[in-house]
Amino acid sequence: MTAVIVIEPASSGASLIAAAARLGVAAHVFSANRDERVVLPALRNAAASFTAVDTASPDAVAATARAMRVDAIVPGFEYTVGVAAQAAARLGLPHLPPEAAALTQDKYHSRLHLATMGLAVPQFAQIADPRDILTAASQVGFPAVLKPVDGCGSQLVTRVNSLAELQFAVERAMHQGVVDMGRKIGNVLLLEQYLEGPEYSIEGYIDGRGPRVVAVTEKLLSAEPYFVEMGHTVEAALTPEHRAALVAYIEKITARIGLTLGVFHAEARITRDGPVLIEIAARLGGDRIYRLVELSKSLSLPEVMIRSHLGDANPAPGYDTEVTTCASGVRFLAPVTGRFASAAAVERVRAMPGFEEIEVHSHIGGAVPHPTDFRGRAGHLLFTAADRPTLDLRLAEAQSALRLNRTLDDI
Repeated sequence: MTAVIVIEPASSGASLIAAAARLGVAAHVFSANRDERVVLPALRNAAASFTAVDTASPDAVAATARAMRVDAIVPGFEYTVGVAAQAAARLGLPHLPPEAAALTQDKYHSRLHLATMGLAVPQFAQIADPRDILTAASQVGFPAVLKPVDGCGSQLVTRVNSLAELQFAVERAMHQGVVDMGRKIGNVLLLEQYLEGPEYSIEGYIDGRGPRVVAVTEKLLSAEPYFVEMGHTVEAALTPEHRAALVAYIEKITARIGLTLGVFHAEARITRDGPVLIEIAARLGGDRIYRLVELSKSLSLPEVMIRSHLGDANPAPGYDTEVTTCASGVRFLAPVTGRFASAAAVERVRAMPGFEEIEVHSHIGGAVPHPTDFRGRAGHLLFTAADRPTLDLRLAEAQSALRLNRTLDDI
């Protein structure tokens, strides 16, 4: 039986276990089994096996996998993309070039790589020490965005409008930092030019002909200075000209980074000078985006990812990128004034036309943190509709029915 290893399936990566099962592929889970890298019992039970291993070490993953008969090693989260590539290379399995995987996980070096090829990127500078602040500020100017070179989920990402704000943000990031999935992020930072323009994410995969964009997702962001993703809609409302320019740009970026298999998730803004990259990742998009794509485009990107890592040069057979069957959208619940509606209101949301999902996160003591990154979101709603105006109306009505606030006691 064909078998794959999925390293640390979390967020959208959790969908890879069910996707493998639908394809008749055995999915073996590797996890460090500590800190946030703990696989829930339901996911463990759905997998063919579970093994505790140091998932930060390509050598440990390769050594453990060598004793098993597997056909691919698939990253289940952002931080395991490089580990999967290196471990698969050691075993002679299909893999991303490790240097390409590394570029997707280091925003500074990916900027540097793309800039040397003449592709549009923001003005940028690295801050590895507080002594770098003045030089970085003089190179980039203000307003600017400060972020970890290797983070995800909007953690420690903030707009800075002055040298004083930059100094404060650097101090906070470097001294406090964030530990995410066993990794400390915030030690090395990227300062980049603030881009004016709407933001989109771009989902796609690699086949024998190269990168193929499947969907362009319209993003709803929180109020600045933070950039918390509070909603996504597929397909984005773009003119054909703007969409074509964005798709061509991202496909060129993907090729220049050196992605040769799997799926990709890119984020970009369309500025007055054209599309400019924010980041590119060699994994599934988070925030239920893969589910929006599945609903609107009738394509399972988790299945495509499994097939591609198994070496299939045509991982989406018969798929037509031009087909869109419906509009789909997710909205994340944020704490505001008032109280959550009763459980009966939640059931009313479930009964609304186009309903697909509702999730309300529990928080210790009932408190929801202020949304400065994904951890401040209180849950999500996911709906579909035949067209975009109807979708927007349904999502707005569902959010209004819940009357979100800072406590979850009434749910």
